[in-house]
Amino acid sequence: MLSLYYGDGKGKTSCAIGVAVRFASKDKKVLFVDFIKQDNEAVTKALSTMYTVAVSSIPVELELTFDTAVDNKAHASKIYRELFDSAVRTVLTNKYDMLILDGVFDAISKGFLPESEVYEFLSNAPDSLDIICTGVEISEKFILLSNNATFISNSKADE
Repeated sequence: MLSLYYGDGKGKTSCAIGVAVRFASKDKKVLFVDFIKQDNEAVTKALSTMYTVAVSSIPVELELTFDTAVDNKAHASKIYRELFDSAVRTVLTNKYDMLILDGVFDAISKGFLPESEVYEFLSNAPDSLDIICTGVEISEKFILLSNNATFISNSKADE
């Protein structure tokens, strides 16, 4: 099952973490991959203390920000791609029950990760693997591929 949490609102990562905790409490194996690492350090550290949860994240110096220098983009892209490729290998070879790609759509929109590779993996992922992806902006084709897409916004429409 593929679930997406996206939009400009707060709470995407919190939703994903809540599901991860629920899975872990049932002794299911979860891999939480943090592509953004902005304010998640304490939370991901707490997650990693759960014996069925593994956490992987980018180095602090590559946090996704809007002012990432263009000259650093090739280096950053290499690291993001390695993080994604490692996550895919890990969940497929170690029989994980859940994969959370927190901020993966942000890495795609910044040009650090090829959209086609992420889409290819999500399209062909085993049915037994539950996947959650988060990010601000997301291509319509991911929404169509998903089983559940939740838009999270801070705006107060219709008031």
